[in-house]
Amino acid sequence: MKLLVLAVALTLTVALQELPTGAGAQVVAPTASADVRTATGDQLATATFAQAADEVRISIAFHDRAALVGTHAIHIDAAARCNPPNFDAAGAIFNPTGKQHGLLNPNGPMAGDLPNLVISPAGVAVYNLSAALVTVGPGTGTNSLLGGQGTSLVVFAQPDDDMSQPEGNAGPRIACGPIVAGVANTAPSVPALSATTVSSTGTTDRVPTALILVMGGLLIAGGVLLRRSA
Repeated sequence: MKLLVLAVALTLTVALQELPTGAGAQVVAPTASADVRTATGDQLATATFAQAADEVRISIAFHDRAALVGTHAIHIDAAARCNPPNFDAAGAIFNPTGKQHGLLNPNGPMAGDLPNLVISPAGVAVYNLSAALVTVGPGTGTNSLLGGQGTSLVVFAQPDDDMSQPEGNAGPRIACGPIVAGVANTAPSVPALSATTVSSTGTTDRVPTALILVMGGLLIAGGVLLRRSA
């Protein structure tokens, strides 16, 4: 019986060490994504948005590396709506601070202004850029991509001249994807029992691991008792 009590006590001690401890708990940076589609509904790319220290890092994974070549304007627009064929429902460029359009404009830029996509004739599988004037997460102020009416990632037929109003003479909109929290159009995966997951409060939740340790300790203790009684 002493061995049983000792085994259970040791297991509970290790299990409790696995639980988060408030300020010491790991927090995963907020993320968002967009399923970017053309006017005909074809999937052009999947864009992911990850919060960094002072910017949002955007990674655009093209489903066909040669689907988009040349130089194209790309903006974050002020509504999470992408109604084909012209995608006008996405609204104007995201502009919570009331600036003028254009990265070269002395009275700009708008928060949704992004550098042109510049893609060689060989195409590209993944294109990375960043946005310094926006944030990810509904609780991160007026510059959040997920606040208000939401936002969309919009690709244009031509380059942005980074000066002209309202959209830099970039021509028609050719692709659009509403920006949503997490992974776009993908059912949430079920975490493994031993994996670290994130709760709705943003703190690390390791209870499944703790339960596995407790169960393992009980099995070991039971084995010891059976061996003693044999």
